[in-house]
Amino acid sequence: MLGRIVAHHFGPYLTIAHHKTYVLHYPKTDKHAIKPIVGDVVEFDPNTNQILAINPRKNLLIRPALANLDRLYVVSSLVEPMYSLLLNLKFLTFALYYELHPILILTKLDKQLLTPSMLLHIDYLSHSGIPTIQFDTTSRQGLALIQETLLNRVVAFAGQTGVGKSSIINTISPTFHRSIGSYSQALGRGKHQTKEVVLVPYEQGWIADTPGFSSLDLHLTPIEFAIYFPGFKSRLGQCKYSNCLHDVEAHCQIKDDVKNGKIPLEVYEVYLVLLKKLSERESS
Repeated sequence: MLGRIVAHHFGPYLTIAHHKTYVLHYPKTDKHAIKPIVGDVVEFDPNTNQILAINPRKNLLIRPALANLDRLYVVSSLVEPMYSLLLNLKFLTFALYYELHPILILTKLDKQLLTPSMLLHIDYLSHSGIPTIQFDTTSRQGLALIQETLLNRVVAFAGQTGVGKSSIINTISPTFHRSIGSYSQALGRGKHQTKEVVLVPYEQGWIADTPGFSSLDLHLTPIEFAIYFPGFKSRLGQCKYSNCLHDVEAHCQIKDDVKNGKIPLEVYEVYLVLLKKLSERESS
């Protein structure tokens, strides 16, 4: 039988198959180089509750530990905390690298209007294939658009603490945290721990509770970063040098597009800040 792992706590793996919950175990033998994690689709024996095999993964995230994620929503508030282009682009680069088809969600629209600078960023992301949804908890603006984009997918929400991730999830699925509580009971333990990842079913898909997405490090090489930074992959191969980092190199298409206004200067300045951090870490 095939099922999806939705929660894990040391030994047992909580798995759902055909709308039924199973508490499974994985044999502890040295021959198993790959261990199951949340999001994995596994073959198991319902009579012995043993996991027999792990299906091939479409992707694997290390922090947070999650397999087979289809989409990442990057949530950014306009105030409290303040809108951060740097963090948004950092999260979006992460999502593009893992092919997570990101969508930017803007919250707290009632407290701050979109500035011309923000509108410029949104337009650039849109032309780069990254849509933006404006969401308001009270009016439920944007809710239908979010619901349409998560059907039949495994999705997660990323962003700073306080941007409204929980408000969005609770608006989408009011029983979300109640479901997490039932998972804890099924695993025979207390409350959900903040370091753990769980999946809650929603409309033939799954919503991930992923506390690790409040902050993340980009574990990319400078070359990978130069490819997957939002809007840059479509320009791949247009620079004179194949290993161009779009920094000090001559005949660089990215720098030309910045000069011509096709890439906002603020976006490029964020790229240089993040590139410097990655280069320093690689050389240390």
